[in-house]
Parts: sequence; structure tokens; C-alpha cells
Amino acid sequence: MTEEKMTEEKVDEEKIRKLAKQNGIDLIGFFSVEPLRECLPYLIKRHQAGFSTGFEGGEPEQRIDYHKAFPAAKAGIAIGISNYQSFEAVVEDPVRGQLASVSWGEDYHRVLRRKMSELMEAVNAEMKTWGRVPIHYQDFVDNSPLVDRGSAYRAGLGFFGKNNCLINHQLGSFFFIGQILVDCHIVFEQPQLVENGCGTCRRCLEACPNQALGEGFSLDPSKCISYLTQKKSLSADEEKRITTYLYGCDICQKVCPHNQHLKQTSEEAFWTEADTASPTLEDILTLTNKGFKTRYGNTASGWRGKKNLVRNAQLIWKNKKRHD
Repeated sequence: MTEEKMTEEKVDEEKIRKLAKQNGIDLIGFFSVEPLRECLPYLIKRHQAGFSTGFEGGEPEQRIDYHKAFPAAKAGIAIGISNYQSFEAVVEDPVRGQLASVSWGEDYHRVLRRKMSELMEAVNAEMKTWGRVPIHYQDFVDNSPLVDRGSAYRAGLGFFGKNNCLINHQLGSFFFIGQILVDCHIVFEQPQLVENGCGTCRRCLEACPNQALGEGFSLDPSKCISYLTQKKSLSADEEKRITTYLYGCDICQKVCPHNQHLKQTSEEAFWTEADTASPTLEDILTLTNKGFKTRYGNTASGWRGKKNLVRNAQLIWKNKKRHD
């Protein structure tokens, strides 16, 4: 059998699902790599409204094109890893800031890419025992213009909530998404798209301090605390909005009915302590470059550097004094 012929053979989804479970992957689904046109109207509307953050990269048409990201793509795999944790709030004395759950523990980009690499190594080990050539692939975690949540939705992992997060019935919205494009066909049952579960609920829209969430599942980043904490320079009005969070924001997720009574994540790389999630402002303001690198260099909050974190701590302190 020629190599080309062997590569054209198909892999069964159940084999991959079994290996994913063995590798500690909470959710897995499969999707076709035709252009993600179901997301295009939303992306165009967002782009035209000026709601792009600059973090996404690429024009709307590029963001739905899997072959632009990996020309050899024949199928896609979406994974989800829970990051949910809860603990007693630290007493508000001394004054503390909050780090959003997205930044707890090891940088999720690294964790998910490691998980996906381990999964594909396991798959290719099986391929070798079957006398098959290895599967070539490319994995992504917020590191390409591709819409990770769109792929996960197509793979049946959840529905788009009014808080703009993908919501899964078991993990809520507290999970990270990764996707893998592979150069072989996967035999999988067409995923059942998850029906929207928001109904008439408006808790996230009403809880957002700056009303960043709009009707029709829209998000104005200029009002979003999570975006503002990561933005390099802020206007005077934007500075007034940094009152609690040093990095990111969990408010719209915390109030969501789908995020109540969740199980703690079993992924140890994400485990953290209350003191770490809510550092004192003094700790942040007195950070040395070495201290920052040690404490935050391996977390998702470290990518913007020490200056953003210190600036946000200064703004929280300033805005607290203004309201006292």
C-alpha cells in the first residue's frame, strides 16, 4: 500500500475519544473543515461596528477559512478543559485586586497545547501499531485568526451565551477551548448542535458594570473590563472602569445560571490559592521585574507584562480612594 493511499484511510472517532479521556481531556468533539460560514455574519457585524480588539487577527473571511490556517486540513477536533475553581473570598483587608480565572495557574495556552500534543502522540502511536503513516496536524489555542468557539460550537461542545462565552451543560462556560486540524479524514457522527439555553435570562447583561454586553450577543470591548485590563493605553473614562480586576473579568460568568454548582477542575496545572487569585495591591505595586517573572511569567496574565498589572493596581487604588 502506498503512503498516499494509507494517508487517505480514515480514523474512527471512538478511538480518539478513548485516548482523549485517558489524557485528561474533559470535552472532545469533531467538526468538518468547510468554511465556518455560520459565524461570518456575526464577525462581519462586529468588524463593521468597530468592536474588534486587535487581538483576533485577520479579516472576517480569513477567520472562517480552516485551510488558510492549515492547507492540508481534512477534519477538525475540538477539545475543552475545565478551569473552574471556587474558594472563600479573602478578607478585604488589606486592599486586594482580583485576577480572573482565565489567569489562574499555568498559562492555559501551554496546558491545552500540551494536552493536544499528547493526544496526537497517542493517536500516532496507535497508527504505528496499525502500520499506518502518522497523522500530520496543527493545533491552535487563541493563536490564530480562527474562531475557536465557532469550531467548538460546530463540534457540539456548547452554545453561545449572551455573555459571548461558549456554554456547556456540564462545565458551564468555565472551560478552555483548543482545536486541532488534521490531514486525514475522521469517521464521526455528525454532532448535534447544542440548542441555546439562555432563554429570557439577562443576568450577565445586567451584571456587567459598564453594560459592555448588548442585545443580539454583542460585546463592546471599550466597555469590557477584561479587555481594558489588557489594553496598553487607556482614556480617562476607561481608567475609571478599572475598580476591581487586575487582569480579566469573571462577572458575566459568575452570575450565569449555567455556572452554578460546577465541579472543581481536575487539571492540576490550573489549581491556585485564594491569596494568589486575590493579591494585595501592595504586592503588585512593589513587584520587581524578577518577582513579576517568577509569579506571573508562566500565567496567562503575564503576556501583557508587568506595566499593565502595576497600572491596573494603581487605578484600582485611585478609584477606591475616589469613592471612599
